[in-house]
Amino acid sequence: MASATGILWLSVALGTSYLWILPKEKTVFRAVWKTAPVLLLSLYAYLVEAHPLLVAALALGALGDWSLAFEGDRAFIGGVGFFLSAHIAYVALLATIADPAIAMADAWRLIAGAMVALLTFGVLMRIWRPAGRMVLPIGVYVLLFMVLVWLTLGLADPLVFIGATLFIFSDIVLTIRKYWTGPDHPIDSAAAYVVWVTYYAAQVILTLTLSET
Repeated sequence: MASATGILWLSVALGTSYLWILPKEKTVFRAVWKTAPVLLLSLYAYLVEAHPLLVAALALGALGDWSLAFEGDRAFIGGVGFFLSAHIAYVALLATIADPAIAMADAWRLIAGAMVALLTFGVLMRIWRPAGRMVLPIGVYVLLFMVLVWLTLGLADPLVFIGATLFIFSDIVLTIRKYWTGPDHPIDSAAAYVVWVTYYAAQVILTLTLSET
């Protein structure tokens, strides 16, 4: 357990310090730094004997981080593919532990789930034309992510839903940057930090909460 805790804190240290290297040139060194935090979360989940699907979801997320650390459509498509696979693993895990009765028990859960869906589909409609041939895989990705978010509402711990919501918010900002505002927009630099902070926070929250299930 001590070694697992050390791995967790190393992940947090690298995830936090990545903010320093984030605006720099996209090199292999930067890609390794970006990949390491979530890869270490996967190792942490393995060491604490979390469900194998959680370990797999985090490892696939790390591969997605590696792919998205580079420029170009090929890297972006690879990143979408890895994260799509990660979400399938998350959905498979959540499907075994979510309780529909919990999701229906509180009004806030239904309202929160509906609000996330409306925001996400609103952005999807806005980038429908600019996304071009990528709109289909992005649409599938969004639908799968909606299933993931709704499944988290069936867990007693609201932190799981918060983690999933931060994750999808990170993806929304990333999508807006790529297909709406573009790299020359005044907010793009700040948005890059928002993407990383919300994404990494989401992965940490999901790791810690789902490791206990």
